Amino acid sequence: MTVEATLGKADLAARSDAQLAHRLEQQFDAIWRLGDRDECSIKHIGHAMAALIVTGDWRKAIDYDAPWGSLGNSDYFDANPEQAQRFADYFEDAYGWSPETMRQKHRELFEKWDKVIDTVARIDNIERVETRIVPLVKHSFYILAYLEDYRGELEARA
Repeated sequence: MTVEATLGKADLAARSDAQLAHRLEQQFDAIWRLGDRDECSIKHIGHAMAALIVTGDWRKAIDYDAPWGSLGNSDYFDANPEQAQRFADYFEDAYGWSPETMRQKHRELFEKWDKVIDTVARIDNIERVETRIVPLVKHSFYILAYLEDYRGELEARA
């Protein structure tokens, strides 16, 4: 009997909702650990996951005044140097994170969200993710609360 590698290829649809919720929860926790870990950090993940469910792109989460995708996009900071400096100063003062540390954290943030995207894609049923799996995830309140906000924004643009 030969066992083939299935990393990123296994069909997750056959797993139970509880197993998949646990998997997403672990991925969210890994993302949370990249940040400052205050009591509000999980809300940022809620914004991003709601945007992923509604738009298909976690980077379209509008949290504060800019999409998250801009954090990994040097063009945003090139076009907004004062904002970039405030951002850098805040994290240096508050957490001692140097600009290089911030760049590394942003690379890791995008890598960790790629794992969430992979999980959702391999479940291959966004309605199941939203209605059956997300409600089982701790802190699901944030994701579920923001879903309607993102749907409303899409309808307003249409």
